[in-house]
Amino acid sequence: MGPVEPAARPLRVLVLAGEPSGDRHAARLVRALAARGPCEAFGLAGPEMRAAGVTAVVAMEEVAVLGLTEVLKHLGPLLAARRRLVAALEPAPDLVIPVDFPGFNLPFARRARRRGIPVLYYVSPQIWAWGSGRLRAIAAAVDRMAVVFPFEVPLYEAAGVPVTYVGHPLVEELDVDLDGTALRELVGLAAGTPYVALLPGSRAQEVERLFPPMLDAVRRLRRARPSLAAVVAAASPSLAERMGSLGAAREPGVSVVAGHTHAVAAHARAALVASGTATLETAALGTPLVIVYRLSRLSWMLASRLVRLRRVGLANIVAGEEVAPELLQGRATGAEMAAAAAPLVDDGPPRARALARLASVRERLGRPGAAARTAELALALARRG
Repeated sequence: MGPVEPAARPLRVLVLAGEPSGDRHAARLVRALAARGPCEAFGLAGPEMRAAGVTAVVAMEEVAVLGLTEVLKHLGPLLAARRRLVAALEPAPDLVIPVDFPGFNLPFARRARRRGIPVLYYVSPQIWAWGSGRLRAIAAAVDRMAVVFPFEVPLYEAAGVPVTYVGHPLVEELDVDLDGTALRELVGLAAGTPYVALLPGSRAQEVERLFPPMLDAVRRLRRARPSLAAVVAAASPSLAERMGSLGAAREPGVSVVAGHTHAVAAHARAALVASGTATLETAALGTPLVIVYRLSRLSWMLASRLVRLRRVGLANIVAGEEVAPELLQGRATGAEMAAAAAPLVDDGPPRARALARLASVRERLGRPGAAARTAELALALARRG
């Protein structure tokens, strides 16, 4: 009998995701890594990562803040979270994988790389919005970028940053877990009842600012369409409870559900959606939408000086044209939301044009397999491939 080969040491990976979309993408990536061999994953983890077996050194819920001035208000807890994660770099993991969330993740990635730990950044920060300054920061912080849009590749190549296009994870994540009849039954609507989907965001600050004008928009839409209902997709049970206290529980025709966001969006006549990944998801599901957003006044003033985009909604950026109206800051009112949503709810040429334009969004997200391709990059970078 020959000598027994020693068992392979598990791949140790520190993964960081600070918002729900990144949590989903990271969870799928961790599962893809685990399918390829023993893997010990830990770091900044949300509920989906934790369900995938990631040990939460810091829970995502501790760092989910929004906007430049809001970050300053929560600086103490954010710094404490970073200290705990820095401590987790001893002993050194084989690899650090930040997922989007650049304000928190880029400084951490730079620290890890200075210690000689390879860094694979998955889902690029929006460099096309923030300009070359962020590209320089990324070049100092990462060994390789795994990007989800093909138009990002030449931007990184021009800056000398190693980059691989892996496709968008949404292609595999757009599961609609309930059909239209089951969803309506869940929220207490009669079969076939038309409704508007409300997606006010995954952070408390977003909900506080966007949900009241969304309810106002529903009231306005229902004046001419009394049979129209509204279904609110809450990112968590706690946010569902908060939406109830903000007026949903008292509003006729409005139902709140947590945990079925894709189904809520997919079966709606139209949707009012907070700017972010949810706009891309809703567009890819083929539902006409209005993109809305509000920041604090100071955060908006600062962002307006830094961002260099004519469009801010991911659905519009990916499509390369306006497939959804954008109502930002002072325009994110109930009156404007209702005016923009009405032609998308009603049958007619505007709705037909919106549906035709949305078809291009899904096509531009690439082939399935983003997590598997990124897992292979991770193994190669950790010298396990």
